[in-house]
Amino acid sequence: MERLGRAGRIIADIRLGADRLLEALFVAASAPPDSAQQQIERNEEVVAKEEVSMHRHFDDLRALARQLEESGVLNGALKARGNSWGLHMPLVCPDGAVVAYAWKRQLAGQAGASAVDRTRLALKAFTDQKRRFFPHLEDEVLNHLHDGESGIAKRPRMPAGNGELEEKTLSEILKNLENEVPNMKISTYRRLDWSKRASSLASLMDDDFVDPSKELNLQNMGKSRPGSVTTPIDQVAVIELLVPSIFRVVVSLHPAGSVDPDAVAFFSPTEGGSYLHARGLSVHHVFKHVTEHADKALQYFISVEPSKALSILLHWIADYQTLFTKLCR
Repeated sequence: MERLGRAGRIIADIRLGADRLLEALFVAASAPPDSAQQQIERNEEVVAKEEVSMHRHFDDLRALARQLEESGVLNGALKARGNSWGLHMPLVCPDGAVVAYAWKRQLAGQAGASAVDRTRLALKAFTDQKRRFFPHLEDEVLNHLHDGESGIAKRPRMPAGNGELEEKTLSEILKNLENEVPNMKISTYRRLDWSKRASSLASLMDDDFVDPSKELNLQNMGKSRPGSVTTPIDQVAVIELLVPSIFRVVVSLHPAGSVDPDAVAFFSPTEGGSYLHARGLSVHHVFKHVTEHADKALQYFISVEPSKALSILLHWIADYQTLFTKLCR
């Protein structure tokens, strides 16, 4: 960006030098034929001085252009189109002067786009090299997920058969999960609808005691409520996974309607309130602990299989339905 600023200043100097050169030529042309020799020499000196200055500015601009080309701002693909700067014709004032700011603005835009592309390529190259020369690092990440501080930390793992998961739409993923895990209640919401749902749970739940019939009614209400049926699939931003008496999980999708999870949190089925969202924390230590490992698992699934991360994550969450009945493994 510092070089782009210098380019803008050099272009402005060229414009000013062109104005002074034209003015000197205009004065010389308008001088009477019988002008003094001293005046003629003065005009010639001004013209020569401005010419030298213009040559210097153009040389500086060429050198700066080479530096920008080496840094990737100006590339061969742009030069092949017949415009070495890769720019559209700059704006022109009524008096014919070029607006230097237009060049600077377009150069800055090109530099920003180039920086993003080069960063993306560098990250991909680094990931490929890491997998090629340090394959054991992938195993270490899995081991960190397996071997945590307590029994709960040992549970996170890739679900069996995840390599067979195919890229699917959101509706297909949820339908398959319902068939594979029939005792899990799955509901979908818009973000605002989920906020209302979480707030309504606060008035229906009691942290000290939950009547089993009330809990069952709440589950049925979540399954049969109008929002869960009529929410357009392209507007689904929150997925609620409820296993009776075990856990409630909130998964956030961004953007809405996509299969890209961006946050996940575990809660007790007896909890309710505005803090029940994908970036919230349960009031119970056990679910706080599980949420920490769920977040690590989510980031790992996204890094390994971005297009299948949601499907893998939901199957991984389903493993926790035996959280309080079987030993962690």
